[in-house]
Amino acid sequence: MRRAAGVIALCVLAAASASADEARIAMPTALAANVRTGHHGGLDVGLEPRLHGVLVTVSRSVRAWPVSPAYPLADAEGCGDGTALAVPGSFRLPPELEALARRPGAALARLTAVVDYVSRAVVLDDGGRGAQDAAAVLARGRGRCSGRANAAVGLLRAMGIPARPVHGLLVGDGGARWHRWGEAWLGPLGWVPFDPGASVGLISVRYLPLAGSGEGLSTAGVRLERIDERGYLGVPVRAGLRVLPAGGVTLRCTAPPGDAGITAMLVGPDGSRWARRGGSEVVFAGMLPGRYSLTWRAGGRPAALSLVLGGTPDVVVELGAEGEAAP
Repeated sequence: MRRAAGVIALCVLAAASASADEARIAMPTALAANVRTGHHGGLDVGLEPRLHGVLVTVSRSVRAWPVSPAYPLADAEGCGDGTALAVPGSFRLPPELEALARRPGAALARLTAVVDYVSRAVVLDDGGRGAQDAAAVLARGRGRCSGRANAAVGLLRAMGIPARPVHGLLVGDGGARWHRWGEAWLGPLGWVPFDPGASVGLISVRYLPLAGSGEGLSTAGVRLERIDERGYLGVPVRAGLRVLPAGGVTLRCTAPPGDAGITAMLVGPDGSRWARRGGSEVVFAGMLPGRYSLTWRAGGRPAALSLVLGGTPDVVVELGAEGEAAP
């Protein structure tokens, strides 16, 4: 095995049996009728009727973004949401974000800077009764989760990045509470989720987007039956925010000379699985840093190893004909 720099730890593979991040949430039928099913902000949401209520399944596979689009965005109006760029005439960017908006760069970096700014500048005040619009919250320096989301949305729009708030539930071990977070449209990446004080680029499977405001509905009876969020918890933390990176690590597995091909499976730190079949090489792209399990068949008997990815963007593993990984 070789890599551009450093050493990758190898050991005999132990059996791995886990799935990608997933939450199973039981809730009353009336509330479940407002759940947004399908694919939203990286989450896949499905419903299963029960005798008494509904089981909601929220899942995702955590991988690095393939690219970071350039800022300013080339076609912000192409987001498909006519309100996502609306900014009040009197709204102004703070000096540090205004200076950033004048410089070209990566759109993901601008999104991270805005969420970081709101996380620092606006204290979370769940009991706050003041106005929760972006201008009021930023001036006051305090806001509920809705106010912090609105503040980030307003700042992003002022920078020319389409953004919108998302309403839903945040489900904990003891029940659920109303919550608001946001999404920013970043061209080829689509709508990218964020939550001030928590994360940029992804949200946990504890988040459940709802249609409408949900006002008048009770969260009583919402119960978390099962959760696995190891992928989310394994995302790098920067200044208190989990930030999903762009690019990630690319792992290339090459077949031994003269071999007909490779069949390989990679299991990530959160249990996510990726299978590949190819000729002289198979490629796993967008991997986050962490310990992975690789199993393969190339020429000889099936073989396996464990490897740690991180620190080097491109890693090559030469698979031997008898199951060894050649240096």
